[in-house]
Amino acid sequence: MHYRRSSLSLLLLPSFILSLIAIAGSGLAESPSAPSLKGQMVRVVVTDSDIEDLRRWRELRLWMDEAIQQGAAGLLLDINVSQSQAQAALPLAEEVARLKIKTQVYVNTAAIGGGALLALACDDIWMAPGSRIGAAPPKVPSDDSLSPKAQDTLLAESLAVLKAGARSLCKLKGHRPEIAEAFVDRERGLMLGTTMLAQKGELLLLDADAAVQSIEGRPLLARAIVPDVEALIKAAAPNAKSITLNVTWYDKQKQHAAAAAAESKSTAPAEKKPAQPSKAAAFSSRQSYKGRVVVIPVGQDDLLLPARFEFMKRTLARCNQDGAEAVIFNLDTPGGLAWDTTSLMMQDLQGLKARSFAFVNTRAISAGAMIAMATDTIYMAPASAIGASTPVSGDGTALPQAERAKQNSAFMGMARTVVREKGHDVRIIEGMTDMNRGLVINGQVIVPKGEIVTLDSAQATMLIDGKPLLAKGIIKSIDELKRIESLKGELITAEPTGFESIAIWVTRYAAILILIGLAGGYLEMQSPGFGLPGFVSVAAFALFFFGHYVAGSLAGQETMVVAAVFIVGIVLIGVELLAAPGTILPGIFGFLCVMIALVYAMSGWEMVPSSGGDAGSFHLAAYATGFRHFALGVTGAAIIITLLCLWLPDLRPFRSLILQTSAGGTLNDAPAMQAAARARAGDTGTARSALRPYGTIDIGGRLIEAMAEGDYLQSGTAVRVREVRGEKIIVEPA
Repeated sequence: MHYRRSSLSLLLLPSFILSLIAIAGSGLAESPSAPSLKGQMVRVVVTDSDIEDLRRWRELRLWMDEAIQQGAAGLLLDINVSQSQAQAALPLAEEVARLKIKTQVYVNTAAIGGGALLALACDDIWMAPGSRIGAAPPKVPSDDSLSPKAQDTLLAESLAVLKAGARSLCKLKGHRPEIAEAFVDRERGLMLGTTMLAQKGELLLLDADAAVQSIEGRPLLARAIVPDVEALIKAAAPNAKSITLNVTWYDKQKQHAAAAAAESKSTAPAEKKPAQPSKAAAFSSRQSYKGRVVVIPVGQDDLLLPARFEFMKRTLARCNQDGAEAVIFNLDTPGGLAWDTTSLMMQDLQGLKARSFAFVNTRAISAGAMIAMATDTIYMAPASAIGASTPVSGDGTALPQAERAKQNSAFMGMARTVVREKGHDVRIIEGMTDMNRGLVINGQVIVPKGEIVTLDSAQATMLIDGKPLLAKGIIKSIDELKRIESLKGELITAEPTGFESIAIWVTRYAAILILIGLAGGYLEMQSPGFGLPGFVSVAAFALFFFGHYVAGSLAGQETMVVAAVFIVGIVLIGVELLAAPGTILPGIFGFLCVMIALVYAMSGWEMVPSSGGDAGSFHLAAYATGFRHFALGVTGAAIIITLLCLWLPDLRPFRSLILQTSAGGTLNDAPAMQAAARARAGDTGTARSALRPYGTIDIGGRLIEAMAEGDYLQSGTAVRVREVRGEKIIVEPA
């Protein structure tokens, strides 16, 4: 009987195991998947922290993009923002305005400052009972080092950019542009029909009732007041269900996608698919530009890096050499280096044989506006702005009035020629650089005096005497530009080569290389022989100089001169630390040599281009970036060296280098104490070396270390021991 039960158990065991596997498999297969967003109204909550923290905003953008990809019926932004600055929110609002989905916004309590701009970027605005929207002025950080005039100039520049951006959002989404201006400009005021909404001197801030009131046959700004999100969805999309996106939902989406990918990989045979070429393929060094349309991206920080300018110059030269059909600058930049931009305008863009275009997508501010106006044709993205090209100092602060006038004169002398030859109105670039000019064309005041000219997409494309003011049209993509201009060549995006990428990286992180080089050099000087710190230091400085050489900051013989000055500085610092400590002068001159070499390598001898203005003059502002990187590197190196001196002896790898136990004996056994014990006050002798203040004296045939107080004593001077303090023997002239 026992045997039969065992046999039966053995027979049933495989069936039992297979049943468990089947149950587990079915459980896995039937695990609930993440809910689909197709056809749903997707709600995303936006607060002050989401605008102020870019990481939070990027997370929200991932959710929005996921909703679009899954075919959501619409996107609903549930906004409660009252503290965020308008300048920080403008680029985020421009992103929302470009989303390819119907957007609704629910002002849940407040949309003030940056929240107001986000609301203007949506197709429809809905108000909660008692909510408020508006009051989005520019803010300039207080700085006691700036004069009131300089602060007013900075405020005017910020206001011009903000007004242009807000107007673009309203025109793109069908809201009233004058409302956007009254939100950001307290001097604007607002009166529609017979209704006074805001007096001059106050910002427009609308409550819910004011925002939905009907003026001139349509709601002032918002569609209606609704009690909650559910009521909004019933009014805007009656057939759509709603879902709120949050961190939990997004985590489920990622887990579901990963599980689906793993299952597909395990069940489906591997299949190699040919790579699909992008609409704008990346340029390879083996390719030719012949007959092609070359896109040069100009992003957030690109105009702040000299290496990026060298890349653009080489790209334009290659376009001439190979015979490119056209060059398109894809601009989304807040500005950058003035003289590098002017050089690009005067020399490279002027000498370009191919047709040149600028696509303002979505900002061409300051130096970006100058590059755009140096091209043959300008196109604007739907929510974009161009202008505000007033020169500022290297640290971003406004220039003093006299220096500003000098810089404006130099810029105008160079820019007028380029702008006129490209067929643009010179008065526009003059108004962009000088706030006292404004922009008045044929008696029509486009921008009043006292404001810096910054044009939104509608203003830039407005027709005056049958001709666009500045830009030829409003487009959504570079492909559309190519179609309108009948460009036949393949669209490719120029990208830096390997060496150019190194140069761009080095110029961006120069301060870190200086920190590593100085800290490694100091540690090497504190240890015998040549070891790892010395190798790291040499490698850091070699990469530093090589990167700036490739970036174009150094050329020809000046590379050798700068390297020689740097080496001389290092040698002098070594003399100060090792050979003659306390002499000070070698250390000072060595530090100056190192500083001059490094700052010059990061800047080059910056000269104003030779056309107009104060030509050929030296401008210290050109070295601001170099001085800033040098100061950061030296400060960081000093901190690292201090920390290493405090903690390095306690680290396990370095304990073997330090004597852990004493050699024995007492303090009185030390040679200095024994010599002092043999000397008595009143003993006389002769100085065997100069005492400055320490030196050697001879007392009774014994050579003893002594110190002179007061005047230094020359060798051979008769001396008398005045006092013995421990191991110190103090002498005076006998």
